[in-house]
Amino acid sequence: MVYLKEHLEKYPLMQLEDILKLHLQGILGPAHLVSSFDNCLKRVNEEYQSIKDSNYHWELFEDISDEYVRVYLKPYYDKVGSFDLLVKYFILSSQEVRDVDGFKEEVRKLINDENREYIEEYLKGDNYLISHSSIYRDNYKPHYLVICRKYKENVCKN
Repeated sequence: MVYLKEHLEKYPLMQLEDILKLHLQGILGPAHLVSSFDNCLKRVNEEYQSIKDSNYHWELFEDISDEYVRVYLKPYYDKVGSFDLLVKYFILSSQEVRDVDGFKEEVRKLINDENREYIEEYLKGDNYLISHSSIYRDNYKPHYLVICRKYKENVCKN
């Protein structure tokens, strides 16, 4: 179950693409193609460098569904000191079995008169990756990786 109601309350400026991204991550997890551990680690470290001096407050973990959580980069690095373990569990999470049909079914439940065309077009292809809206990025600074909830307890062990 995707935690849409909680996220709409926490992030009232969410746009349709942010809602779709929440469903994507909450149902399919990190649906990214991961080329290698080293490349992924490099990208995460680069992203962290861009936010390491930020005073924006992120939680360490954010529940997005019964199956997946977001792990925010800055508080994670502050706690653990490297991203090696986080990237390991991100990659393991990206290899989980995906219920694409279930994802599409849940997204279809979001259709109304205002968004019908956008969502139907979104579901036509087979690549469901979507970026956060600029409104969401500007206001909530989303810098995280998504992992399976079952790895949450292990991801912070040194």
